[in-house]
Amino acid sequence: MRAPLALLLLAVSVAGSLAGEIRNGATMQVKPNSIWFEEAEQLAEWQRRKKSGGAAAFASYQEKILSAREAWQFINPVTVRILRHEPAHNRVYVKMKTKGRMAGTDWFLDPSALRR
Repeated sequence: MRAPLALLLLAVSVAGSLAGEIRNGATMQVKPNSIWFEEAEQLAEWQRRKKSGGAAAFASYQEKILSAREAWQFINPVTVRILRHEPAHNRVYVKMKTKGRMAGTDWFLDPSALRR
């Protein structure tokens, strides 16, 4: 009787740990106020500048790209489908699923933008 219970607990534990993984085809939530990019190169530049350490310079850069519509920011959580996770490039390629005028559009995101 204990063996089936232990097996069930193990299965639940494994399923819970997989819930936080980024998998192609998975539906996930993007955190509010995350930065979204139409081009992979734009995301890479944003990530490079973010790592550079100059908080004031980074804030100025981010405001500039948002104002120029080179990047987007959505204030509410957004549902996406993972089209491609590229850990080597530290990015995910997603399709927006949340209803609205941007539904069905494709974006590049930093993986840290996803809720796990």
